[in-house]
Amino acid sequence: MKALKWTSIVLGGFIVIILLAAFLVPILFKDDIKEAIDKELAKSVNADVLFDVDKFDVTIFKHFPNITVQLQDLGVLNREPFAGQVLFATQQFEVEVNLKELLFGDQLRVKGITLVKPIINVKVLEDGRANYDIAVPTEDTVSTEEPGKFSFGIDRWEIVDGDITYDDLSLPYKLVLKGMNHTGSGDFSQDVFDLKTHTVVDSVTTAYAGSEYLSDKHVEIDATIGISEKYTLYTFKENSAKVNDFALSFDGWFKMNENDFDMDIKFKSPENSFKSLLSLIPGMYTSSFQSIETSGDLAFNGFVKGTYSEKQMPAFNVNLIVKDAMFKYPDLPTPVNNINLDLLVDNKDGVIENTLVNLKQLHMEFGSNPLDAKAVIENLHNYKMDANVVAKLNLAELTKMFPMEGLEMKGNYSINLKAKGIYDSVKNAIPAIDATMSLANGYVKSNDFPLPLQDLKFHSTVKNSSGKMQDTEIVVKDFSMLMDGEKFSADLLLRDLVDYTWDLKVNGAMDLEKITKVFPMEGINLAGKIKADLATKGKYSDLQAERYDRLPTSGTASLSSFKYSAKDLPYDVAIEHSSLVFDPKKIELQNMVGTIGKSDFNVSGSVLNYLGYVFGKGETIKGIVNFNSNNLDLNQFMTESEETVVEDTAAYGVIPVPRDIDFILKSSIKNVRLMDYKITNATGDIVVKDGIANLNGLKFNMLGGAFVVNGTYNTHDLNHPKYDFALKIENLSIQQAASSFTLVQTYAPIAGLVKGNFSTEFKISGELLQTMTPNLATVNGAGLVKIAQAALTQSKIVSGVTSLTNLDNTDNVTLKDVLMSAQITNGRLSVKPFDVKFGDYKTAVSGSTGLDGSIDYSLKMNVPAGKVGSQVQSFINKNTGANNPTDMIPLTIGLGGSYNDPKFALIADEQKAQATEAVTNVAKEEGQKALQDAVKGTDAEKYVNSILGGGTKDSTTTPKPDSANAAATNTDAQKKVEEEAKKKIQNLLKKKN
Repeated sequence: MKALKWTSIVLGGFIVIILLAAFLVPILFKDDIKEAIDKELAKSVNADVLFDVDKFDVTIFKHFPNITVQLQDLGVLNREPFAGQVLFATQQFEVEVNLKELLFGDQLRVKGITLVKPIINVKVLEDGRANYDIAVPTEDTVSTEEPGKFSFGIDRWEIVDGDITYDDLSLPYKLVLKGMNHTGSGDFSQDVFDLKTHTVVDSVTTAYAGSEYLSDKHVEIDATIGISEKYTLYTFKENSAKVNDFALSFDGWFKMNENDFDMDIKFKSPENSFKSLLSLIPGMYTSSFQSIETSGDLAFNGFVKGTYSEKQMPAFNVNLIVKDAMFKYPDLPTPVNNINLDLLVDNKDGVIENTLVNLKQLHMEFGSNPLDAKAVIENLHNYKMDANVVAKLNLAELTKMFPMEGLEMKGNYSINLKAKGIYDSVKNAIPAIDATMSLANGYVKSNDFPLPLQDLKFHSTVKNSSGKMQDTEIVVKDFSMLMDGEKFSADLLLRDLVDYTWDLKVNGAMDLEKITKVFPMEGINLAGKIKADLATKGKYSDLQAERYDRLPTSGTASLSSFKYSAKDLPYDVAIEHSSLVFDPKKIELQNMVGTIGKSDFNVSGSVLNYLGYVFGKGETIKGIVNFNSNNLDLNQFMTESEETVVEDTAAYGVIPVPRDIDFILKSSIKNVRLMDYKITNATGDIVVKDGIANLNGLKFNMLGGAFVVNGTYNTHDLNHPKYDFALKIENLSIQQAASSFTLVQTYAPIAGLVKGNFSTEFKISGELLQTMTPNLATVNGAGLVKIAQAALTQSKIVSGVTSLTNLDNTDNVTLKDVLMSAQITNGRLSVKPFDVKFGDYKTAVSGSTGLDGSIDYSLKMNVPAGKVGSQVQSFINKNTGANNPTDMIPLTIGLGGSYNDPKFALIADEQKAQATEAVTNVAKEEGQKALQDAVKGTDAEKYVNSILGGGTKDSTTTPKPDSANAAATNTDAQKKVEEEAKKKIQNLLKKKN
């Protein structure tokens, strides 16, 4: 008893600990749990997994004694190439696990998984990349160890009110499930087991290659599927599906192989009525569907058998037979009677082109209006067909029998069509056709727009007796309609579907906003009134050959209060008014006034080849147009750029030039906005042709200067747009140019400190970046730069020259009447010598600046020998022999390094520079005294002392030669002294080594 008592206490304590843990673990360790989860996800998942740690819960109370883990507001967001797209999100994710097996067993038994209101979006690109492929690749090798005893099992799973989308562009196939409720169970720890599922979906839409095969259908599926052969073989046991009210049962098997799928599946409709088939017709399966009175026999069956792969389809067969059926709505006085249908779709070998479609019979009577149809299409390659359709329909009765929500129609429509033969677009063959269609007293009204189309009527015939496209004739006579009191009428005769021959007359007025209300265009808003009275006739071959005299076209058209906007267009288009006069060659634009986004325009001129542009393929529209504007914002036409900017604006992109436009724009624009630039008084011709804009004498004012531009802007390759311009600029601020143009900032950064204006004539070419700025690595150019008057102060370069030379009054650099020759090539800007003044000293400047910021310049100036510091004076004495302080000595300063970190050096000839360097290095290492001792008492003593800045009393001055002979003698003596000094230096260096 005592042992039992202690056992009870221990067991009770253990239960208390478990209960406390169930309360405290999620609270005390939630941050650690989330950190651990995030760490493991980062290792294995290439996606962003988001969840709220405050809504993470572990409990044993919900499904005691099992432990339940809950996550709320869980989401998985993709990365590139699906960045930002939601792969998976759910309001609640719940996992129920057997606690005993988790703690003590070798099998993890998941008792249940529940997803509440999940959203699953599966996307596959055309190249096969899928957004669900988010596993991080591993470099682990395959383990050769024996598998462990641990296994995994699951009892049940559930999806509550889920939305699932599967969009596979590689097929292309799309499936959309909305309002899905699903339960399932199966023991995946077994090699052979039954998978049992129950599924109800409020709305199913599926499409293949852009054609919808199910649209917004209610689906219920109960399935028991036997799974074997390591989850690759699926055998259908007890299965049924219901689409709207149409039930199906199916049996057979489906096997997944490594490279394809094998299947043998049969389906049929057990005990279905004709009413069930009606539920599949769009608009029929509504709340009043159950009250429809029906009768008739229905048979439906088929199979899918064979192999499915990228190159193979399985064989398939579908049979649908309806006999002596009818249906009637309670509020409809007459039923749809005598419905008989016999349809066979058969493919025996899996080659889709070999599909047979045989509509053996279709007959139904809409009150007193019958419809009869037969059609055989023997294959889907050249579509060999034999079809016959005869019908007389009262549209008002038809819409009551087949209700289409929100749409009302009236009128008497009739059709009589016969078609027999082959359709082959390559051989220009079509079936022989004899068809007539007519509509009288037509009326169409949509709930989306209160104004109906009234008095709709037309009479049309289509005839072809030979099966050749050239012998086709289409006639539409007396087409007319009335909308809100405005009448529109047209007549058309179209012959020869190879060389189109037409005769078209159009007259009337049209309100575009009203038309789009009746026939909505998704994402587009249109408004405006069109009035037209046009007549045109001709042949397409004459149009292509520009034989406009054979294309008589005449008439006028006007457009007023026009507005256009679209969700994928960043700006709105509005035309206040415009008049057009047509003839075969051109359209005369008269006084077209409007706006495009922030820009206004006034356009007049001629547009040519408009017929070819509208009706032809790859045709170019031409024109000579006068374009005037008060404000033109070009930024809104720039394509989007992936680059970002600091400002709260979209990044600028390339302005494309269309290839199918050949226009001469004679422009006069008062204000232009291009990127961050404001341009005024722009005039000139812009010739747009073949994707290239040619600028002819384009004049404008910008940044206080006057510009003239000639050249080309080429966007054949939008990723690498090119320019080739000749620029003429007058009186532009040097500092403005430096702050505004990347080219100046890079190659002449010192310009930002120069006060004054310049003018230039410069040719420049290269590529543009996606931000419409020059790609500096591709720039080539050359030209002249004129500076009338400018000044430079407070520069490291100026202060560096002053510090080196110790010249007075060199802090102020002035430029006057400067003509500079410059060239850009291979990433360097080179300038030929030009004169500036450092204070009172005239200086010739030449050299180059690199794209990498490096500078390499020489400054040549004439300075008085006695005006410089001792170091420079010694350098001058050594290299020139000048000791008279009043002598004007040429001095060359080398400028290297970079603009922000310039380096200065005095330049002599190469040998003297080497000797000077050697003297200086030895002096630093051995000391001046050692060197002076080495040359003491020799003719080299004075030379060395002059370099070191010292000297003897008798060496401070040198007599001035009186004649040329004396000068020559002195020069020869100087050379001997220098040679002797060099030998002494070399001997000293040998000792050092």
